[in-house]
Amino acid sequence: MRQSFFALFERQAHEMIQQNASVDELAAAYAENLKVMFGDSVEVSDEFKWEWVSIPHIFNVPFYVYAYAFGQLLVLSLYKQFKAEGESFKPRYAQLLAAGGSQAPMSVLDAAGVDVRKASFWQGGFDVVADLVSQLEALPVSG
Repeated sequence: MRQSFFALFERQAHEMIQQNASVDELAAAYAENLKVMFGDSVEVSDEFKWEWVSIPHIFNVPFYVYAYAFGQLLVLSLYKQFKAEGESFKPRYAQLLAAGGSQAPMSVLDAAGVDVRKASFWQGGFDVVADLVSQLEALPVSG
């Protein structure tokens, strides 16, 4: 989730910079991002509003972090597809793995018959997360 929040901050920061925001305004936006990210689970001290200036990929490789969330959701969505299709999915998955980085991701996925253009494909990944959350919530609380 942290990487996703970095991406949200980067998008907001780019919009703010287009509107001539100051460094202090960017820091305030980052502090608000941290508050939303952690909620009441972590107390974030004021100096963390400057954390963003120490994260090199924000400057060197903007929006790099989206790949973490994309990759995780892709894998969960593929897992959901495997659960639905069973053994027939395995050769296509092996084809995906065998391709490695030899082609653009969309080409590899298309060749394996995985249609990531459909919202239902991605919903499968979110359904896996929802199921995991339900399982966690069903665990007995000890203490």
